[in-house]
Amino acid sequence: MKIKRQNIIVQQLQDYRFNSILVRSFVTILAVLLCTFLGIMLLVSKKMDSLIEKEVSTISNNSLRQTAEHMDTLMNEVMQISTQLSLDDDIMNFLLTDTSDSGINHKETLLAKNKLKQYSDIFEYIDSIYVYSSKSNYIVTEEGGGNVGSFDDLTWYENITERIYEPARMISRLKYNKYPYLITYILPVRLTQMQFLGGILVNVDVEKAGEFAPTEEDETLLIIDERNNIIFSSNDEYRMGKWNQLEFYDAYAGHKGNALTLDINGRSTVLLQIDSDNFGWSYASLVPLEKYRDYQRDLRDFMVTIVALIIILTMVLSVLIAIYSYEPVKNIISLVKNPASYSQVEASGFRKDEAQEIIQNIVHNFYSNSQLQQDLKDYLDITNKAQLIALQAQISPHFLYNTLENIRWRAIDICKGDNEVSQIILNLSQLLRISLDNERPIITLEEEVENTRLYIEILQLRYENKLLIEWQIEQELLACQIVKVSLQPLIENAVYHGIKPMRGKGFILIRAYRSGDQVILAVQDNGVGMSREECDILNRDMEEKYEQKEDHIGVRNVNQRLKLLLGDEAGIHIESEKGKGTVVLMTVPYRVME
Repeated sequence: MKIKRQNIIVQQLQDYRFNSILVRSFVTILAVLLCTFLGIMLLVSKKMDSLIEKEVSTISNNSLRQTAEHMDTLMNEVMQISTQLSLDDDIMNFLLTDTSDSGINHKETLLAKNKLKQYSDIFEYIDSIYVYSSKSNYIVTEEGGGNVGSFDDLTWYENITERIYEPARMISRLKYNKYPYLITYILPVRLTQMQFLGGILVNVDVEKAGEFAPTEEDETLLIIDERNNIIFSSNDEYRMGKWNQLEFYDAYAGHKGNALTLDINGRSTVLLQIDSDNFGWSYASLVPLEKYRDYQRDLRDFMVTIVALIIILTMVLSVLIAIYSYEPVKNIISLVKNPASYSQVEASGFRKDEAQEIIQNIVHNFYSNSQLQQDLKDYLDITNKAQLIALQAQISPHFLYNTLENIRWRAIDICKGDNEVSQIILNLSQLLRISLDNERPIITLEEEVENTRLYIEILQLRYENKLLIEWQIEQELLACQIVKVSLQPLIENAVYHGIKPMRGKGFILIRAYRSGDQVILAVQDNGVGMSREECDILNRDMEEKYEQKEDHIGVRNVNQRLKLLLGDEAGIHIESEKGKGTVVLMTVPYRVME
């Protein structure tokens, strides 16, 4: 078996078709690519030694610039947070209130605590926020409050109490005398220029703020404050140290802003220091060159190995691809000579690739006439179905209006005049026409009242004397804007959820009056009402994102359309008491319809 397989390979190699354009082009292109690749790699490896130091300097500079921009942006956020807190009513009430005798459960303290917690929960880099009141000598944080004497973190206290007339400032300090440092932004708060109320202190955990730093392995990032304290270091060796006391400080002095290669701890290292554009600290990075040079050597060895493998694999694949490509070509030639042999070719295991598509195109030219007729019949069936769907789609709301009108006239003809059935059909047809008209979602209150009266007439024909409706609409409000079909769902809810379950006569009062820049429409019934808990749940649900539910669909739908079409100031509020009825208040902005 092995001898036979070897003979087949030798025969393929000797076949003239093996010297095809495919193989020759493949080998030629591969040779050109390999030569070009090898030449480029040789040039790059020679140039890399001279460029690596410059590249590391550029990377360090870009990394430090990104760090500086991000840190400056972060501290600008801290300044905005402090300013927002100084303008907050809850914080100002705490600063103005004497809470020294009230304890941490005082109302102003609790409100201020909750306000601080909102900010500390949002911004992960914030360690804590303090609000100090000089009036009561009291401190509140996101965790609670207490007198200054009972507070265990006071390294900031002298800075604010002894410099009360100075502007806002930033300081770096240790909390509980251990790393990490805190950057504290102190914002004095004054009622007047000379009346000091206290201060707002936002404490930034430098360790968390430095997590964003884009440092590579073995690279060290340092943040240095204006007193030369290293307030952040990605390397434990330099933490809580002094920048001006490091062994390489003197060698780098005078080169700030420029990269310099120094021998640090026996390693050739690129050192770069830049200043913050907005604050008093600076940033420094130390990048060892050894890692990049080792990487260069490893890359060169790796590329040599890859090139050798590519050459060997190319030689093997060139032979295999040529043999593999010739087999489908032979089958295609056989098929062109004898199209009837397609079934035998397919049965022999034809590969599903580009050759398969060529075969399918060839065979397509020999389809029988019966097959074409069958395809034509299928297309005609599809066309007939499409025409049927098109005819069905022509049934529009207009057809429905006309049908209802024909039914109404038939009812008049049978009963020899207008009757309750014809009146209901007439009102229903008009209501349907109004509801399906999407061109005017907003109409005047006068139009909405007239539309609602059509629905009420249908209700009163059904319930006869059990339902009494009273209108109290101010005349000047009839021209104001309102969402179409907004009153009818409220009346429907009043009837079916309030009046229908009760015994006795139902009463609905519909009022419209103006309150400032708003118009209030109240639908009040004397139905069974609902409990306060049910009413509160419904009101809370309507304040949240709209969700379709089984109960109170009409009220929710109206509330959502009001907000979408008239703004968030529009909406619905429900007041109800068990056994005494319900009042639905619909609020819309006062806008006269043009």
